[in-house]
Amino acid sequence: MNETSSYPGQVWLCLYTDLLVFLTMGVLSLALILIPFIPGLRDIPRWVPLYRFIWRDHYRAQRRALSKR
Repeated sequence: MNETSSYPGQVWLCLYTDLLVFLTMGVLSLALILIPFIPGLRDIPRWVPLYRFIWRDHYRAQRRALSKR
């Protein structure tokens, strides 16, 4: 290891690590964009209705407002 500054490792390794970061982020971004089109993943909210627990106060208030009419 011929270190010329406080950075560890060879200088040319930086290019490969940058490339790996960009490729990883690209794959993850593409996966997030394509979630609505992947049949198994888009059905998870139907199988696990977690949104009902999160939005229960909103749904309760909405029911009260409709029953007052």
